[in-house]
Amino acid sequence: MIPAGVDITDLAEQLHEDGVAYTNPIHGQDVDLNADVAKGLKEGDGIAVVDVAANRAPDVRDIAQELQDATGLDTVVVQTPQYVSSVSDTYSRADIEAVQSHLAPGLAQNELLNQYYAGLDQIRFPVSAVVGSVALIAAIIFVSSYWAAARR
Repeated sequence: MIPAGVDITDLAEQLHEDGVAYTNPIHGQDVDLNADVAKGLKEGDGIAVVDVAANRAPDVRDIAQELQDATGLDTVVVQTPQYVSSVSDTYSRADIEAVQSHLAPGLAQNELLNQYYAGLDQIRFPVSAVVGSVALIAAIIFVSSYWAAARR
């Protein structure tokens, strides 16, 4: 449930501009602040800082989902005074929740993004690289075995 006082339309418009949105109009209009925070985002991602108290963490995830639906961004991070939550088309829900559990409320947005992405990059398992390596090793073993058997 979206908490009262959260204007999804306004936040989505701000996210469309530079990937950064604030419910606080002073911060929302601070071009230097927005540019500084936007530097910490990966392409196609956005962050919304919502100064509205959410009663439950799932409410913050609902905000993130609504913003992602409204903007088409790949990953949307929402920071409230009590919680940080996000939704993503790139990262799994389990990976996101593991990282979010280590993010302290009240972090500066640049530090939040640094910790968020560092945590996700640490968790990501290079499945394609591992599968490719195993396939290559299997092919080498197969060819070596074939040549050894052919020589006998």
